[in-house]
Amino acid sequence: MKSAIKEGTITELKENSDPIGEETSLVVKLEACGICGSDLGNIFGNSAKPTEKIGHEISGTIIGKGKNVNNFDVGDRVFVHHHASCEECYFCTHGNHTMCEKFVDSLEPCGLSEKFLVPSWILKKGIIIKIPDSMTFEEAAMIEPVACCFRALKKISVANNDSVVIFGAGSIGAMHGMLAKYFGMKQIFFIDPNESRLDFIEKNNIGIPLRFTDQENQKVILDQTNNRGTDLAIIATSNMNTITQATDLLRKGGKVLLFGEPNKDCIIEMDFSRIYSKEISIISTYAASKEDVEHAFDLINKKLVNVEQLITHQYPLSELNQALKQAKSGDNSMKIVIRPDL
Repeated sequence: MKSAIKEGTITELKENSDPIGEETSLVVKLEACGICGSDLGNIFGNSAKPTEKIGHEISGTIIGKGKNVNNFDVGDRVFVHHHASCEECYFCTHGNHTMCEKFVDSLEPCGLSEKFLVPSWILKKGIIIKIPDSMTFEEAAMIEPVACCFRALKKISVANNDSVVIFGAGSIGAMHGMLAKYFGMKQIFFIDPNESRLDFIEKNNIGIPLRFTDQENQKVILDQTNNRGTDLAIIATSNMNTITQATDLLRKGGKVLLFGEPNKDCIIEMDFSRIYSKEISIISTYAASKEDVEHAFDLINKKLVNVEQLITHQYPLSELNQALKQAKSGDNSMKIVIRPDL
């Protein structure tokens, strides 16, 4: 079988041994895998959370199971969450499930593989969801990123009619916009240098694109928020310099949600007197817990968020590098999904 193998800044499809299951594991055939910004960071950048495993927004069909697996059958259509926390350690019992030491365990060899093994640990502690026939494999692959966004907004305690400015109008920014609407936020602004993505946000009524200078954008936001500024700013990009602009657009007592993954050893200059005097909170978030995944599945299954509209391109696994290049450039694309070769 073929699997994506990362070698420096190049990802190649190479022959790999078929996964061998254990008595309490599953073997899954890949049906859909979304390309995540963190994948791009690991391949082309200097990721703050480095890994050799590429691909984690996945859905597939079970093609093998251990004799002690009772809840799943060969042929089941499933979403697979690639990590699992122990639910028992200090971090888990304090609500920091994604900081659990076991959370680094993952699928073998990776999600971007023709077939992959769901180890006993993830099968026991993680979450694998049988998806209904009404849900496409592409939609199911979006459960993971929606879960990450859901967890992030849950940390903020969003209030009805709040306002938000989202830096980054890619698929993750758009998911934040969709969830902001779900949570009852009233004004949802987007800032991004990519005009095609701002066009997408406007066309699909996800939020208000801001296409002006920093000063003009600030005036628009102040005019529409009773001269206060927004309640929340979401950094849905790897460009951490946007935090400075975010603090200027926030109201007093506002919050910055740091969602985008910065490069390793990222250093920016900030005027912390502004953070202090305005009582700005900066809150970071990483990945998603089992509970968040369950919520995301429910949202997509009930069509409360329309993730299907975000999928602008699909590539067969054999064209992985072309897909990665397009995802990196962001040219006229939102979410790119890898499907198995025909």
